[in-house]
Amino acid sequence: MSYETIKYEKGDGFCVVTLNRPERLNALNVQMWQDLDSALDEIMQDHEIKTFIYTGAPRPDGRPCFCAGADLKEMAGAPSEGRSAPALEWSPVSAFWSQRQPRLATVPTFERIAWCPKISIAAIDGVCTAGGIELALSCDIILVSETAQISDMHVKNLGWIGGAAATANMAWRVGVAKAIELCCTGDVIDGKEAYRIGLANQVFAPDKLLDGAKEMARKIGSMRLAAVTMTKATCRAAEDMDRRSSWHYSDAGFAALLAEPDTAEWGPGRWVRQR
Repeated sequence: MSYETIKYEKGDGFCVVTLNRPERLNALNVQMWQDLDSALDEIMQDHEIKTFIYTGAPRPDGRPCFCAGADLKEMAGAPSEGRSAPALEWSPVSAFWSQRQPRLATVPTFERIAWCPKISIAAIDGVCTAGGIELALSCDIILVSETAQISDMHVKNLGWIGGAAATANMAWRVGVAKAIELCCTGDVIDGKEAYRIGLANQVFAPDKLLDGAKEMARKIGSMRLAAVTMTKATCRAAEDMDRRSSWHYSDAGFAALLAEPDTAEWGPGRWVRQR
């Protein structure tokens, strides 16, 4: 499928979605929202894809850029749109996962990313602010370049807070006090600082970032999809459950995984057969 504002590249067990409006610093406009939604539909329906990467096209002068946020000139006054998430094929794991997905008639794009059963990775270099940081914080894993320029300038530039639960997601990542500091000051941090405070999972040299993201995506893509899906569901449960509830939820997830039709191919028997 072809897109106007993004590039879609499929790899071995993963895909790379590149925000591709370099002349506008990859700003999110109406068409890009539609393209991102359509790409997510494609990801959900492709059983070969187990994880997906978001990155940004470099500026026309070659400098890196992730996303400078919404295209305010183009999107001023435009209503926020959402899409109904496509139904997964039924299985014990998909039925279990559906309990965690938001029960809304329409689900905004970034929320769909957060609750997609597949693993999402943000690979950030250059400018990442406003809608860019909302996208990154919606992903499961954040990888950054040392030269990344990360900020949340909603308060500083607009007198707003970020959408897509950006402030809450920032607090989950870096802690409440640090999230308040970053969101209220609009300060820009580089990749090393993002890694130091726990905003990023790993930091790379600029020329190694995308290769590092693809290596991680390929590694995850080599795993059993049902197990990857259940890992995401049970780890995210810790964000909004007490410890005892998340413990029981994880046990229920393990039971659902054992009920999958291919379960005989996995587990201790697989380990013994491989040796």
